[in-house]
Amino acid sequence: MPEIRVVDLKKYFGKVKAVDGISFHVKDGEFVALLGPSGCGKTTTLLTLAGIYKPTSGEIWFDDQLMNDVPPRYRGVGMVFQNYALYPHMNVYENIAFPLKAKGIKSSEIDIIVREIAKKLFIEQLLDRKPSQISGGQQQRVALARALVKEPRVLLFDEPLSNLDAKLRMMMRAEIKKLQENLGITSIYVTHDQAEAMTMASRIAVFNKGKIVQYGTPDEVYNHPNSIFVATFMGNPPMNLIHGLEYVRENGKGYLKAGKLSFYLTDDQVAKLESLGKTQSLVLGFRPESVEITAKGGELGAWGEVYVLEPLGRDTIVNIKLEGVENLIKVFADPTKKIEEGEKVFLKLKSEVLHLFDGETEMRVF
Repeated sequence: MPEIRVVDLKKYFGKVKAVDGISFHVKDGEFVALLGPSGCGKTTTLLTLAGIYKPTSGEIWFDDQLMNDVPPRYRGVGMVFQNYALYPHMNVYENIAFPLKAKGIKSSEIDIIVREIAKKLFIEQLLDRKPSQISGGQQQRVALARALVKEPRVLLFDEPLSNLDAKLRMMMRAEIKKLQENLGITSIYVTHDQAEAMTMASRIAVFNKGKIVQYGTPDEVYNHPNSIFVATFMGNPPMNLIHGLEYVRENGKGYLKAGKLSFYLTDDQVAKLESLGKTQSLVLGFRPESVEITAKGGELGAWGEVYVLEPLGRDTIVNIKLEGVENLIKVFADPTKKIEEGEKVFLKLKSEVLHLFDGETEMRVF
């Protein structure tokens, strides 16, 4: 299976810069997710890799072969689409066999291949049915089977699970991940769902406005976001942000302050901040799971009032209003912990889980 190298890829539609100079590398057999909001360029990138779109400029390499001018049918690519794209007048067997018939393969060989891939995807009992007679999850497996019978070198997925209900999505993302691991096919998966990207991919390319703003493992993009955009796009609920902080030194210690709020920093964080000379317009970030709600005050944290509770069964999201902070702060709490709306609580933070961003550039400080 090939490794894929994309070098300064651009794809413009008139004055619209759908993809604006992206570069990334997919290892042989790796599963990479292209993640971002609608209109950010991820699907355009996928279709350019498939050869459906021709790049405005830049290079696409499969191993040592430049693919820019190679027609789609010679790229060895299998595609799985959001809408399944099954032929309604054909049964499941005929849908899966269609690419093989187009290649002129003998019927006896086609039968063996189709039944073998159907068995792998647990749809062998559906071969005589029409697409309208099977569920959405089963249709998605048929679409995947049709892509796999061509024995592709590269698998490209364009939001394949977005039409399924929540339960089916969870089941199918586990099955697709396991199948990709077993087959070892180099795969690129487009999604706007960060849960899909986090659970399935070995690396994630986060897109925004036609550019890749961060490329790394799920742990890197979640726990070490390099910008406010990535910090708030990853996670549900997203990272909490407190804007308008300034850095001050008092009694030999470094603090972040905004009105009555103050957050103590470690010596390493102080050294990093002072080396940059940045003291104003700072943004503090922390994940909802990184905060402890207590009744006692402390040095690192802030007092607030419980605004509303959102029970989730396993956890409760506690929405807290902090004085001088416009947005609500969301915190995960144990549902067995008695917390009442209107109650005064202290948000206890740990310095090692704090993230700091430059409010002007929106890039990460630490």
